[in-house]
Amino acid sequence: MTERRVRGKIHKTAPRAAKRRSARKRLDAATDVQTSYFFMLNCLLHSRVQTGIESNTDFYDEDVNVYLAHLLNSYIDPKHLDRIESQLVALDPDLFRMIVDGADDRQRFELYRANADHLLISVAIFDVFDDHRQNRHPAFHVSKETYIARASSYYALASSYAAKLGRGSTGLSETLRKLSVGIENYVKILSYMRGHYLNLIRRYSAGELFHLERSIKEIERQQALEELRNEFLDTYNAWLKKGSPELKEKLAEQVRLLRELDPTFHFELPR
Repeated sequence: MTERRVRGKIHKTAPRAAKRRSARKRLDAATDVQTSYFFMLNCLLHSRVQTGIESNTDFYDEDVNVYLAHLLNSYIDPKHLDRIESQLVALDPDLFRMIVDGADDRQRFELYRANADHLLISVAIFDVFDDHRQNRHPAFHVSKETYIARASSYYALASSYAAKLGRGSTGLSETLRKLSVGIENYVKILSYMRGHYLNLIRRYSAGELFHLERSIKEIERQQALEELRNEFLDTYNAWLKKGSPELKEKLAEQVRLLRELDPTFHFELPR
């Protein structure tokens, strides 16, 4: 009887424990999102001070700070890119095609806003659009300023559609308009934040990559040389003990490989 009561108690309390664990998980997730948002906002505000572009300098733009903090926070979530992936395009004609192919005003607003956000983050935070690409002919080079100008235009159009949907100027349409007007300052602020607070290093230049690749290859060569030397010594010791033709052939091959990696290596096979 006692055993049945104990089992019954366990059976009743187990679901409650599971619910408590589930509630804790939801709470932790919400807390993490809130914490990361305030981290982004704090870093953004410090970056504004340290770049000399403080809030409300040219116009009231604390709403832009909130918008950018939320935007940065959204890129932490992999699901965010999954949600907007179908809206992102590489070229203006592709976006125009999506706009005219049956999109209503809300879809147009979302398309312009998503592409403006993505361009801003790509240029300022991830430095995707570098100024020089070795594999691209100069005639097809697109400067970073061009992408920044595109982001500004997209924000302006998104602002117009937001106002149209809201039947007049709204908080969101005003925020997007400010992003369009002050895009260059916001790129500077976010670029500073990238290096000083997010610890995202700048992209290597072609020359730096060349030297880095050479350094890596030299490290790999030294490692291969060390391993081959050890194998050579093992084979040589085994050949001294057994003197078999197979080991002598293996020794000769290892000597050949060692000379390819290190021309100064010298060893004469015993006759």
